[in-house]
Amino acid sequence: MPGEHHYSQISDEDRREFLKVLGVASAAATGGSAVDDVTLSDLQDLVAVESAGEFARRGEAIRNDLSGALDAELLATEMTGVADAIEGLSAVRAAGVPDRGEELYAELTTPAWRIDDHLTEVDFYASAEANLPRFTSEHIERMTKQLVHTASLAGTLSEVGFDEREQTALVANVVSQADRLALWEPTWVLEEAPVEEVNPDYVSPLQKRAASGALLWIDGLDKHLRKNEVLITDEMLDDGIADVRAMLGGFYLLSAAADRLGRGEISDEELTALVSGSAAIMIAAQTDFQYDLVRISDDMRAPRLGGD
Repeated sequence: MPGEHHYSQISDEDRREFLKVLGVASAAATGGSAVDDVTLSDLQDLVAVESAGEFARRGEAIRNDLSGALDAELLATEMTGVADAIEGLSAVRAAGVPDRGEELYAELTTPAWRIDDHLTEVDFYASAEANLPRFTSEHIERMTKQLVHTASLAGTLSEVGFDEREQTALVANVVSQADRLALWEPTWVLEEAPVEEVNPDYVSPLQKRAASGALLWIDGLDKHLRKNEVLITDEMLDDGIADVRAMLGGFYLLSAAADRLGRGEISDEELTALVSGSAAIMIAAQTDFQYDLVRISDDMRAPRLGGD
């Protein structure tokens, strides 16, 4: 699909940082194979998990908070819609810039918003924020190591068309954006260290901001493309579509964690890793989206008509 290259390749610099965080030497990771082919499954035997106990305790707290609250039927139904939206991105991209009145991209998020509303209503996001750590460098390292050993990460993303290299790139992208992730503070930080003109009572939980923020960026894409059509190149749009796909993939991963929690089919440490990891994927993807397609600089915009 157009734009797929954006999350199927990892730069040498990002790969080195990714392997460094995992505590793996590049030579060990390749095992004699081309470094571009190294995947999460290749790394499992090389990465030690150090925080399974802590992750299990945090996941258990979320499980206790949400006992009996999640609607399995709603989640399963709307997750199918999210999967269809991811599959339908190719057709939406092929349609080009939406005509006035069309909402090709906004229509993709309808099932995701239903899931988001449900997770908000049952305090899923509130529990996640209360029980999960901030995105410190230490937590990102522990989370990344746990994700490498979380088989359901690969299985879930495979359901919506992400191959092994793309799955690896999504996780590596989280590591490369550690500094930006650290800027996303939980609401309790605002309560402990107030910011002028910001009332924490009106700030959503971090995981809610990650999920809803991703959906809002997608919802606004129809209008953005119409307004800036003359500035946007095919390459920019391809990269933006890849970011949209990553945002929806992260949302599907979050939804799957909630669905499996409601069904009692997920371990506590796995729950912590997937909820924290999916939020990080959505934050990283929407940050990429801003730089790939929203903040249009002169050096990336399409040539001016008439040239100059």
